[in-house]
Amino acid sequence: MNARKTRQDETKANGVHYTPADLAAFLAEVTLAASRDVHGPVRVLDPACGDGGLLKAIAAAVPDSVRSRMIFEGFDTSPEAIVIAESNLTGLGRVILHRQDFLAEENLFPGTQSVSLNAEPTGVKYDLIIANPPYVRTQILGANRAKALARRFGLTGRVDLYQAFARAMVGVLKPGGVLGMLTSNRFLTIKSGASLRDLFTTDFDLEAIYDLGDTKLFLAAVLPVILVGRKGHHANHPCAFHRVYATRHGMIHSQVRRDSILQALRDELMGVVETPAGSFCIERGTLRVDPHDHSWSLATKESCDWLNTIRRHQSRTFGELGKIRVGLKTTADKVFIRTAWESLPDQLRPERALIHPLLTHHVAQRWQADPPQKFVLYPHEALEGKRYPIDLARYPKAAAYLEAHRDRLSARPYVRDSARHWYEIWVPHNPDDWNKPKIAYPDISEHPRFCFDDTGMMVNGDCYWITLNEGVDPDWLLLMLAVANSTFITKFYDVMFHNKLYAGRRRFMTQYVEKFPLPDLARCPAIVQAVKQLLENGLSTWAEQQLNRQVWESFGLREE
Repeated sequence: MNARKTRQDETKANGVHYTPADLAAFLAEVTLAASRDVHGPVRVLDPACGDGGLLKAIAAAVPDSVRSRMIFEGFDTSPEAIVIAESNLTGLGRVILHRQDFLAEENLFPGTQSVSLNAEPTGVKYDLIIANPPYVRTQILGANRAKALARRFGLTGRVDLYQAFARAMVGVLKPGGVLGMLTSNRFLTIKSGASLRDLFTTDFDLEAIYDLGDTKLFLAAVLPVILVGRKGHHANHPCAFHRVYATRHGMIHSQVRRDSILQALRDELMGVVETPAGSFCIERGTLRVDPHDHSWSLATKESCDWLNTIRRHQSRTFGELGKIRVGLKTTADKVFIRTAWESLPDQLRPERALIHPLLTHHVAQRWQADPPQKFVLYPHEALEGKRYPIDLARYPKAAAYLEAHRDRLSARPYVRDSARHWYEIWVPHNPDDWNKPKIAYPDISEHPRFCFDDTGMMVNGDCYWITLNEGVDPDWLLLMLAVANSTFITKFYDVMFHNKLYAGRRRFMTQYVEKFPLPDLARCPAIVQAVKQLLENGLSTWAEQQLNRQVWESFGLREE
């Protein structure tokens, strides 16, 4: 294994992504802008200091008179990082570096024999914390460590290491102290970020949020966001929300130019800005907290008025009428999914009754899917409405094929530990549901690609699918299809969620799609009829444009 590969593995395992100098300087500036004058010593903490870049940026951003009163303190578990940080911070004044895990109980609760859940840390308190905490997801942390962190810090859902750091940082911050944190922007909207969003809105005066999106300012795969807040809850002013994303396809140009997008933010520009790294759109507003799931989004007067108009015309949501779920998760796709099962020897070719066409993101298109390219071996059946694994004795060829892959299939610990049969699909769903009329769509797509299927195709785990609840008028599914494929829903998504990856790709997760609004079905017969005709006669640009306009009008809006 070469050195580069080793470093990459360490980075993935430990969430080590040092902050670039220009981004560190910007984080230091906006953090200091929220701080108040502190008399006497000023304690500054970076709980995962790495090479000391963030502490150095704070030191560079203050006058000598303030720096002379500062105590710079950093924690890191890497001996190499601590050595580099010592060198980088030489000459800045009083510097205290710890080659320790900041989250260790002896650091947060020195001299304490027993610690209760969510207890307030008893150690040193800090006036200012600047941090880019490690971003390590549950599957890399490991289930045991994730559960331990969840218990200690009161976390719920899919635990990430940055969440534990955030909880701990809040605990060691003085009342009135300022936190400037760089982390993944997934935190703004995903369900697992709800407890932290509640913490910050309850215990903090939030000053500013900078969603830096796909600016590629950060080397990590995550899309960064900066959060700045003061501990306490006294201010009446709204939190400023700034959002930056690359413009798409060169369709929008601007005469406004800056050397970097960070300089454009410093200059308080809005709209499209050209930089050497590309063209970016800067939006500015205030923080909007969704009253239902407390997700965070950018709000302006225009967007609030727009959403209020929708609510006045909304009858239902997707989630109220249907079940939205991710597709099959085999956890052994090379065994269960193939493009050409007929190429196998006869004795290893599973019985045709067990091979089903599979709808994947490759064939999922707007309105209707392309012909399937892959087929899945589905070793499950339904009896009286309940799912059971097939009896292999009834399918000798499938049994022989699966037996040839037994070692791999038996090695799946989550299947084994759940007392399931070794040859089962991990997430197979109810076999009866596949034959119901459904809408399927890719998890990740730049534009909506919702397609209708009533042929019984199964849906792969790179897609989601929707079936109506029992007793719901089937025309609702066609109305859903019209709304989901409209330009209206694209704007609704961007206003409400704006969870975009690189290249403008949106994430159509259940928690977003279940909130998609629907007008009154009784007032939309023309929309339902238009969808039926489109599915029967094929795509027509004119028909699709007319349908799109009708969707906008059903919500009391003019098409944009």
